[in-house]
Amino acid sequence: MPSEGFLQRWSRLKAEPVAPAPVEVVPAPPAAPVAEPQADVALPTLADAAALDAASDYSAFVGRGVDASVRRLAMKKLFADPHFNVKDGLDIYMGDYNIASPVSEAMLASMSHARNIFARIDDALTPDAADAASPLAGPPAAGEMPPLPPPDDDLSAASPALQADDQAEKLSL
Repeated sequence: MPSEGFLQRWSRLKAEPVAPAPVEVVPAPPAAPVAEPQADVALPTLADAAALDAASDYSAFVGRGVDASVRRLAMKKLFADPHFNVKDGLDIYMGDYNIASPVSEAMLASMSHARNIFARIDDALTPDAADAASPLAGPPAAGEMPPLPPPDDDLSAASPALQADDQAEKLSL
């Protein structure tokens, strides 16, 4: 249908019922039998956990049937190794941010250019009072804004046409 537009095709496809795709059922492989702790294998004790070092095999201490206190002591021994006590530097909350670090003299000296930038901006934004009051001051230079006239709070200086419109509105109310 080459004459069919995008929205017409979309509407037609939304209106047509969608046939579900056939699903292939693959039988699951048979589960391997779970090896249960045998009665003849001795479970580790607190004495075994106390004798652990960094090169020991800890797998016997995390198996099923091991007493929780024995497992806890083995894990304490494992994570007491300095290898696991390395900070990654990604923890942003580990520093003490209450102590302010002073700015060094070298850094202050390198920031002296900033004072010049701000002084130039202040000079550009605050024109001299004599230049602003003088009628012969001329047009402002490129990039400068002309001084704004003082606000006029006297409404009598408004144009006569505006005054007539205001009076007409008052009368219509």
